[in-house]
Amino acid sequence: MDVSHIFRAYDVRGVFNQDLTVDVAANIGLAFGSYIGPKKKVSLGWDCRSSSEALANAITSGLASAGVDVTCLGAMPIPAANFTTLFDKYDYGSYITASHNPPEYNGVRFRHPDGTGFTIQNEEVRDLFLQPKKWKRAKWDRLGRIKWADNGAVISKYCDFLIDRMKAERPMHIVVDPAHGAGAMTARRTLEAVGHKVGSVSENIDPTFGGRDPHPRAGTLGLLEAKVKQAKADFGVAFDPDGDRVVFVDDKGRTVQVEVMGIILARDILRTKPGGLVLANIPCSMIIEREIEKVGGKVKRTRVGDVFVCEAVKKMKAVFGMEISAHYFIPTYYIFDDPLLATLQLAQILAREGVPLSKMVNNIPTYPTVEKGYTVPDTVKFKLVDSIRDDFIKDGAKVDTTDGVKVIFNDGWALLRPSNTQPMVRLFAEATSKKRLDALVKDFEDLFKGKLKGFTRKK
Repeated sequence: MDVSHIFRAYDVRGVFNQDLTVDVAANIGLAFGSYIGPKKKVSLGWDCRSSSEALANAITSGLASAGVDVTCLGAMPIPAANFTTLFDKYDYGSYITASHNPPEYNGVRFRHPDGTGFTIQNEEVRDLFLQPKKWKRAKWDRLGRIKWADNGAVISKYCDFLIDRMKAERPMHIVVDPAHGAGAMTARRTLEAVGHKVGSVSENIDPTFGGRDPHPRAGTLGLLEAKVKQAKADFGVAFDPDGDRVVFVDDKGRTVQVEVMGIILARDILRTKPGGLVLANIPCSMIIEREIEKVGGKVKRTRVGDVFVCEAVKKMKAVFGMEISAHYFIPTYYIFDDPLLATLQLAQILAREGVPLSKMVNNIPTYPTVEKGYTVPDTVKFKLVDSIRDDFIKDGAKVDTTDGVKVIFNDGWALLRPSNTQPMVRLFAEATSKKRLDALVKDFEDLFKGKLKGFTRKK
């Protein structure tokens, strides 16, 4: 069975026991072990999905058969596993998760020694996985050792690190929604230890996520929004099941736009790091430049994908990074994204400023946006977007080709981007008015559909 499709741009993901079986996982572990070489030490954590421990055991077996030593950390949020990889000085890390996908999915992510994710290296592991003759099995007397860490001690070390560094001037009332996932293992205990009052929804761990959509975003957080209003809390936070995405809800019970929250966090960092670089990926709103440059910060754009933003934060020495899918990077203590760190920072800001989150949000202008997806064959999607890009460049348009083709106007922009994981091209657009947005979308849809007809006809 060909399972090459489960390797995505920066992780492995599939439906458990359909295209991602324990046999496949063992071979992924063997390929990963062959890639990094024998005698390396790897940490392995996982989320709370029903299939995660079975996959962890399989990955562990594959790594050990390649001569790699594996420490199983157990179930915990991915930032806690990344933290352990970094501070306990592992050579590499791995984590079993399917992020915000439905519960039948699962997957694997690989980590550098600093806890950040593989980018191009994921493709290299994939290439090795597809060439079994290149797998390197250790001799029977040189197999890797397998041990289990004290899960509670590992989690405590991570929580204590944040507790020691992220105290606030006064307690906040925070409602937490961990999506019945791994974030429930760290959020309440850390926030309460710092002195905050904590309420919750969807806090009990449930491998099916208890009916809560695992993808936190506007329109899926009704329980949290209602609880924040009912409890008169200062704010709410919603994680995804492995605890690396976070969406905030203000004191009025409104889900806060990802970029608005990023601006609030970034401006706080720029107080002590004036002139610092803030990174955002290519579909993020143009309000970022307009608001960050007002306070003396610089902004650069990166390609879509949390690991690519993280890699850019590291390379460019940025003071903050944000990703449209609700990942925030605060490289004060470590480079990888951590929603609990972002939550603690927001609590510090609100405690110090004495201003409600809703007022801060209202003071940042937002513009109408659109995101649409169009089915396009994999064989065509990249060539199609490249052709549109070339036409705009020939016409002298202001174009950003960081990820797809983004055409920038004085009053808005539009981005066409081929999906790395699906036979699809996505259109993102934003403008200063709804009328201008509608016109932009129509122009780009007409152009896109006309080009697509030409390409499919040729094919």
